[in-house]
Amino acid sequence: MEPRLARGSSFSGPLSCRYHCSGSPDSKRRQMAGSVPDKIPQELEARLRQAEERLASLGIELAPELAASAPRVMAISEFVSKVLTQHARSLVARLEDRTELAADELLSRLDLAEMAEPEAMAALRRLRQVEMARIAWRDLAGWADLDVSLRELSTLADAMVRAAVAFAADRLETRFGRPRKPTGEPASLLVLGMGKLGGRELNYSSDIDVVFLYPDGVVLEGRDEADVEEYFRRLSQQLIRLLDQVTEDGFVFRVDARLRPFGASGPLALSISAFESYLIRHGRDWERYAYVKARLVTGTEYESELFDEILTPFVYRRYLDYGVFDALRTMKRLISQEVARKEMEDNIKLGPGGIREIEFVAQVFQLIRGGRVPALRTRSLLEALPLLAQAGQISAEVAERLITAYRYLRTVENRLQCMDDRQTHELPHEVQLRSRIVYAMRADDWASLLAAVDAHRATVESQFNRIAFDSDETAAVSPELEKFRVAWESGSLAGSVAELPEAERAEVERQLSDFRGGGLYRRMDEISRQRLAAVIARIVPELTAQSSPALTLTRVLPILQAICRRSAYLALLDENPMTLRRLLTVAGHSPMLARQITEHPLLLDELLDARLFDAPPSRAELARSLAQLLEGVRADDLEAKLDAMRQFQRAAVFRIAVADRFGGLPIMRVSDRLTDTAELVLELALAMARSELEAKHGRPLCGDPHELRPAGFAIVGYGKLGGLELGYGSDLDLVFLHDSSGAHQETDGEKPIDNARFFARLAQRLIHFLSIQTSSGRLYEVDTRLRPSGESGPIVSSIESFGRYQRKEAWTWEHQALLRSRSVAGEPGLCAAFERDRIEVLVDHVARETLKDEVAKMRARMRNELSRGSAASFDLKQDPGGLADIEFLIDYWVLANAGEYAELVEYPDNIRQLEALERVGLVAAEDCRGLREAYLTLRRKTHELALAEAGRIVEAAEFADLRDWVLARWRAVFGSSEVS
Repeated sequence: MEPRLARGSSFSGPLSCRYHCSGSPDSKRRQMAGSVPDKIPQELEARLRQAEERLASLGIELAPELAASAPRVMAISEFVSKVLTQHARSLVARLEDRTELAADELLSRLDLAEMAEPEAMAALRRLRQVEMARIAWRDLAGWADLDVSLRELSTLADAMVRAAVAFAADRLETRFGRPRKPTGEPASLLVLGMGKLGGRELNYSSDIDVVFLYPDGVVLEGRDEADVEEYFRRLSQQLIRLLDQVTEDGFVFRVDARLRPFGASGPLALSISAFESYLIRHGRDWERYAYVKARLVTGTEYESELFDEILTPFVYRRYLDYGVFDALRTMKRLISQEVARKEMEDNIKLGPGGIREIEFVAQVFQLIRGGRVPALRTRSLLEALPLLAQAGQISAEVAERLITAYRYLRTVENRLQCMDDRQTHELPHEVQLRSRIVYAMRADDWASLLAAVDAHRATVESQFNRIAFDSDETAAVSPELEKFRVAWESGSLAGSVAELPEAERAEVERQLSDFRGGGLYRRMDEISRQRLAAVIARIVPELTAQSSPALTLTRVLPILQAICRRSAYLALLDENPMTLRRLLTVAGHSPMLARQITEHPLLLDELLDARLFDAPPSRAELARSLAQLLEGVRADDLEAKLDAMRQFQRAAVFRIAVADRFGGLPIMRVSDRLTDTAELVLELALAMARSELEAKHGRPLCGDPHELRPAGFAIVGYGKLGGLELGYGSDLDLVFLHDSSGAHQETDGEKPIDNARFFARLAQRLIHFLSIQTSSGRLYEVDTRLRPSGESGPIVSSIESFGRYQRKEAWTWEHQALLRSRSVAGEPGLCAAFERDRIEVLVDHVARETLKDEVAKMRARMRNELSRGSAASFDLKQDPGGLADIEFLIDYWVLANAGEYAELVEYPDNIRQLEALERVGLVAAEDCRGLREAYLTLRRKTHELALAEAGRIVEAAEFADLRDWVLARWRAVFGSSEVS
């Protein structure tokens, strides 16, 4: 029994008059009531008097802030009033503690070890009542926002579960002993919190949904495996009874374990391996939806094993998951049918526009996109909605409106439930209950509160109904499509392609018949066959829009073959007619793009974006895409990072190529974006390689032993990378530098190595990441032969030795290469040092007396060894009048005059060097502009041929005039050299 506290002055005098008087409240009331609104519903005046009388009868002394809020809280919540009456000292003491609830602190107040079960159950229930009343008080008084209330309620549930598990385990020890892992350490029950408990979004009267698991390999000394199963079953049963059973003190939480494998008919507790086996063999799509919010309440040491290895792969597919749409469509339809029932009209959770619909909108997109965007794998709805907006799944405005609606509806729900500690989601009909919720929500009256609720529900219902996969347009199949599907499934395709041009029909029909009769089709399961039939049925009429239907189909069928065993991809194409249309357009115009999709079906995801054809990504957008793919990846998960890097590079190149082919993207911007992509990949690969090596050997340090500094590493790009002119499939010409020097040059880890070895391994590891051959190919071919002394030189040079080599030993062709170089990644100070050396070498150390002859000889050698042209054809790059001639002309002019005009070597790309030559007056403006146009024209053609996978050879006549003009400029400089 709670001791009575001394009567205080806070409630002396006729308090009731403060609330019963009509008109404006006096200043004393404003001081006492704090944030209490002026207008108190007339129906609550009696409750306010009762609250004051009850407070007075308790004879307790409250701090001013508590005293000011107490009548309001008690008038709203009968539950809080009862708890205050029964446990006044405990509740007041807890209210005076303003720190947020912590599970460990709660457990420290629950010493159940020496109690009998009835005593323990009573202690759990008393603590639950006090803490629930404390949370409700703080909520109703305006001292805690919704987020804090939900979090504290979840923390309370966590603590109760953990206390119950510990108590039940102690009681079972006399019969079973203590379960232990194979290592001898104690083994505990794993309680997997689901739903609102898992999301830490519990409300006042929520059930707690749980799944019980236990570790593999657990032993009970002297007992067999069946006893282990029995132990954890009994432990789970006792936990449920401790929390769920109604006693004279009430209950703690209603516990629902029906989400476990096989539902109510399945075992109450499973081993982790049995749980994994169930998910692999029997896991259904609605369970994936449910496990989005799963969280370990106990047994958190198994977090990595359970989530990284089992649940995350089950819930979130690596590919874009449209295969789940059938299940989600069914779930949505069931929700819609339920909310349509008349008795659901006033249910703010399950009714139209209710909380469940907000949760569905968020979790649907998390489930579909979470495999590709790890950041979306949050358990919190309030975190998920902004992340979905960032990922482009909903607009920022929609996210904000749904968040606002969720907060408001959850606040209403919480305050309805805390009035009488009753599980309800219904807006009340009884007048006084309405007055209490109006007062609790600080609304003007019932009409205004109802208007606010209805406005939020209308917002939610609108967004729920807009989820595209349940629209009539997507679900509908025209009679023509159905007719073709029947013909396809029967294998009788004769006459089914009559809408195509006559010249194309036979070939299209042959291709489809061969595909239908192939072994791959026979090995497909029935669901995949049905989805393939639906996709083929949509493809055939779409082929009429293609200039060459048969050729387009030739390129599309390998894509279908590649995805046939992953029916989710087929579902994507069936669910999204516009995506299928874009696929046909891309395949019809570019065999390279079609091949990329065949090799990397994840690229189908990119076709969902309507901006694909006319909005190429900026560098900032590329960087965000890479960062997004890396979100949620553990720092030590190298394979996941490599996978993200490959996904990013392939998607980026694909998007750039589509914008190039269809969006008229200028050639220089194409190369800029391809170069940006390579640089971002290099930065990530360098960070990964360095992190891996430093974990083994520590950081490379150098200098005087008494004054050490970190040794820097930098990557220099040469050729097309250095000159900002990367094309599709370009190699990366790389040179690696370090600035280690001094008496001490060694890493500082437990296994130190000298810095030269560290940097050599760093370069080798980085090259491995970039060029490793996987089943889906490699990212880039890496060429390091342009380093000092070529293949015979060390793979990483010091900045000092590099500068010395360039000044004293480099050949003219190496200075030509240096002209097309720049630092692309690494330590900023070292990168700046390289740029200074580059300019100084090109200005002061070029052998200009022999330059013209050396450039001409090198060009002749290249043409003789590398040209692929003939009398009837033209090699765009190596034949006379081609790209190499223009590049060598620019090289010569710049190197010959850089000693006098240093600005010529400021930039490494051909176009800006031509502009500099024109600006300083060394080359006629007409010639500079003509060479620029010729260079861009030929480069544009090479990109076009790359997209068509047509090499770099064209008919000799195609660029005859352009070639003649370029050759005339060559001869004007070099005379009748070998090149001409």
